[in-house]
Amino acid sequence: MQSIPVLSVDLTSEVTNLKSSIINLMAETSQPYLIDVKSFFEDVMAHEQEMETDVLPDIALPHAKSTAVNTPFIVVGKCIDGIVWNNGNKVKLVILIGAPEHANKEHLSIIAKLASNLANDDFVEDLLKSDIQSVANKIRGLYE
Repeated sequence: MQSIPVLSVDLTSEVTNLKSSIINLMAETSQPYLIDVKSFFEDVMAHEQEMETDVLPDIALPHAKSTAVNTPFIVVGKCIDGIVWNNGNKVKLVILIGAPEHANKEHLSIIAKLASNLANDDFVEDLLKSDIQSVANKIRGLYE
């Protein structure tokens, strides 16, 4: 698997605690890998309407395959106080995944690799205890 760019964004309580604002901020952070930030944001939000992405009590994995994506990427963000995601569930770590529309295998392999590691309680605990740059480095290491 090719190396996947992993970016980080600090989700302090001063930034926002709204899911849509968090996703928008993360989409803007991923601009170097996008053709159109707004289109990618809309694709992620449409996917959020289709399925809940808070896969673990403390972690959300919003993602989309989109014509607005040039290169597959991941953006990680962390909020110690938690962000209400779905059904009142508060997440502390958000991992946004973007993949080009035509990247079926890449998209699935990115998610599968991340999901298999998130099944490891020690890995999850380590991510939740780490600062955001360490989180980005640990996730980047999965794809190198």
